[in-house]
Amino acid sequence: MTKKEHCPFCGKNAYYHQIKPFTLHYKKHIITVQQPGYWCNACHEGVIGNEDRKATQKALQAFRAKVDGLLTPDAIKNIRIKLHIRQDEAGTLFGGGVNAFSRYERGITPIPRSTSQLLRILNNHPNLLRELA
Repeated sequence: MTKKEHCPFCGKNAYYHQIKPFTLHYKKHIITVQQPGYWCNACHEGVIGNEDRKATQKALQAFRAKVDGLLTPDAIKNIRIKLHIRQDEAGTLFGGGVNAFSRYERGITPIPRSTSQLLRILNNHPNLLRELA
């Protein structure tokens, strides 16, 4: 833990950077992750900055993908590697631009349902990739 600061919510000197359990409710499903952030031990409010958000972003995106029936970031990467295509090639081939697959695989952006379904088909029938090219 770092030096205590005054909480912007309650004003008490109990606010500092630490890791706390954070629970997300999504479509009647629940996940709890260990979320770094600036948390107040008095009022229990917190602020999650950009770097702290990155620590749990991929896990939370994988959770939402599973609930929505989409490929997880790791599954997207595994299929792309199995198909022997680079991220920029996949973005051009499937749409979304040259950085799209980087964002999908890092859990920054959810994959579109149509792309997820197409990758599932190509995972089972990789020979169909030639027809797309």
